[in-house]
Amino acid sequence: MLSKKWNDFFKNLKYKYRLVIYNESTFETEGSYLLSKLNIILAISLIFLISVIFSILLITYSPIKYYIPGYGDAGMRKQLRSIINQTDEIQDKLEENDLYFKNIQQVLKGDLPSNKIFDPTKNSEDSIK
Repeated sequence: MLSKKWNDFFKNLKYKYRLVIYNESTFETEGSYLLSKLNIILAISLIFLISVIFSILLITYSPIKYYIPGYGDAGMRKQLRSIINQTDEIQDKLEENDLYFKNIQQVLKGDLPSNKIFDPTKNSEDSIK
């Protein structure tokens, strides 16, 4: 019973229709086409597939790809790494300066600083004892 329904469905898809195009003012036949539902479905699917492939190629091989969020070129990545390294260095310097100023405040109050003493004459790696 199920195979009968499928057979009827496919026969219905293959059934031929004639599409005739008339000139409205003269009623002359401009064109006549023999079509089936299956041909129309295949044509629409093919047009859709071609448009998707064209869109993908257009986005991939043109500057449009830079407007897509999350997509960047190698130059931007290199620049981002450089900026991240610079901010890390600035943050380290800021922490060293904070420690230095805290020690100066403690000395000015008359307290001795804690065992962490900042020495600006040493390298940044050896500055905290």
